[in-house]
Amino acid sequence: MIFMTRAGCEMKNKELFQANSGGYLYTVLHVESGHYCMTASGEKDSLRYPSSLDHTVHDMVHFKDIPLFFERVRHAHRGEEFIPFSVRGRDDSQLPMYVEHLERIDELHALLRAFPIKKGLVEIAPASPSATWSSPFFDFMDEAAILLKTNGEVMKINTAFTKEYGWTEDDLVGGILPYVPKDLQEEFELTRNRLLAGEKKVVLDTVRLKKNGTRVPVSIRAYPVFDSGDRLAATTAMIVSKDSAAATQSLIQLQERIIKDRDQLIIDIMENTGLGVGQYDFIHKRFVYLSPAIKNLFEVELNEIYADGLSFQKHIHPDDRGNMANVLCNAGSSGEMDYRVIVPGKGLKWLRTKSVPIRNSEGRVLRLIGFTQDITKQKFSEEVNLKWEKLGMVGHLAAGIAHEVRNPLTSVKGFMQLMDETGSAGAYTDIVLDQLDRIEQIVDELLMLAEPHQGDEMRQADLKKILSEVIRLLRAEARMHNCEIQFKVPETNLPAFCKMDEIKHVIINLVKNSIEAMPDGGVIHLAAWDSADGPIIEVRDEGVGIPEERLPRLGEPFYSNKEKGTGMGLMKSFKIIERHGGTIEFESEEGKGTTARIRLPRVKKTTSP
Repeated sequence: MIFMTRAGCEMKNKELFQANSGGYLYTVLHVESGHYCMTASGEKDSLRYPSSLDHTVHDMVHFKDIPLFFERVRHAHRGEEFIPFSVRGRDDSQLPMYVEHLERIDELHALLRAFPIKKGLVEIAPASPSATWSSPFFDFMDEAAILLKTNGEVMKINTAFTKEYGWTEDDLVGGILPYVPKDLQEEFELTRNRLLAGEKKVVLDTVRLKKNGTRVPVSIRAYPVFDSGDRLAATTAMIVSKDSAAATQSLIQLQERIIKDRDQLIIDIMENTGLGVGQYDFIHKRFVYLSPAIKNLFEVELNEIYADGLSFQKHIHPDDRGNMANVLCNAGSSGEMDYRVIVPGKGLKWLRTKSVPIRNSEGRVLRLIGFTQDITKQKFSEEVNLKWEKLGMVGHLAAGIAHEVRNPLTSVKGFMQLMDETGSAGAYTDIVLDQLDRIEQIVDELLMLAEPHQGDEMRQADLKKILSEVIRLLRAEARMHNCEIQFKVPETNLPAFCKMDEIKHVIINLVKNSIEAMPDGGVIHLAAWDSADGPIIEVRDEGVGIPEERLPRLGEPFYSNKEKGTGMGLMKSFKIIERHGGTIEFESEEGKGTTARIRLPRVKKTTSP
């Protein structure tokens, strides 16, 4: 840096340029006193520190540029970003200097790299009053911006400038800025001259005027604009109101706080709820998040699951592991599954997991989120309700069967009296025995529901036989309600892989619903046949029907068409058929009746009964 007499300047420049072919000047500066000394290069091991006998910045820099000089130097010396700048010499005998780099040496000294701004360094483009300038970026940027000719005349302002300060192009274009306060005109000229002297960026905190005369504290960033021939054609400045910037910063901080609070709220919920949440990454084949509840649900340490994504399956019931593995390994799967967990010393518990896939814009599944809850109490409640419902069914059936038993008993009693009076036992013996056989058959039918061993496990069975047994149970109750059951099945066997007692339960429930749907009596059509996909069972009545808008809700708990119904019967029927891998469909027309159609999967040839 050259801060000395003109003669000394010429001598130092000659020596320096001989030592440094790049043309840079290196100066060691005492950042507090301003004393400096020149050095031939930027090598720290050859530096000499300035003393009180050396020149000072105050003696060599224009007095108006001294505040800028120390502001930039001291900010950078403290570790803040260094912004290059230019300063003028104290008088016309020194060239202006452009300081482009600063390096901290120690707590008191800094090394500056600069070069002199010689005349002709920045070539001014010739004035072209008729030329126009336009840029979509300039016009639509959010910050207020202004474009000036090299003589300070306004060329253009953008929409944001008008919105922020009230001035329009009609107010400003073609004149010198009236939005600069009179007491700051000299500051404005100094900033413009720094750009004309070659400075690439000028940052200035100052004050500007709105059209209504209000003074606004602003931060200005000014830049030179060059034409295609690298000639300075104009200068541009972006002006940010400190009030607006403060409001924007407050809004940003508020948004950041809201986001932080929301994220913390989500974390608090996940960390303290009994619902287990896990997120599995299909790209890296591992879990990326597990909530604390997972540990208690699966009785496995979370770190163990993070290390081995399938370790949680070690307590899952062997019959349910295959289904779990298929869901986890199949990236496209989603839905809901119930399964059992066997915990040594704690017994059996039921869990339910609902999985939701997360896909990218191309439809590829990246992650799978699982929500798991303990449904042991719910399962126990369902089993208890099922037992009570069976008892209720037995009660209803018993009433009908008791009526059927009463008839042969009356016959037996009458013939026994005749035998006693006439002494002719042989004539009535066959009739009495037939009636007793009839009573035995009816009682056997009543006990059919009380034989749990028939359906403890899934096995191959003949649906034709199952339906025939159910019909014998229900005909008595149907007759009590003035209903008739018409039964149609194929002559050959109708094989199905099922639990017999559960299928009986579903058919009984559907037939009883049909009986209740026909308060004035009618015909119930019960049929079964084989299809390409598996056996089909159909229950059709001539009852009041179900409104179309209610059909999709059939099977939901606590939703029923009956006045005092709970909807639990149909819900259990849906669950039973779902466990069998089948479906239940309903078709209905108000005033004409309802059809329930059960579809069961086909029995595989390799399956043994």
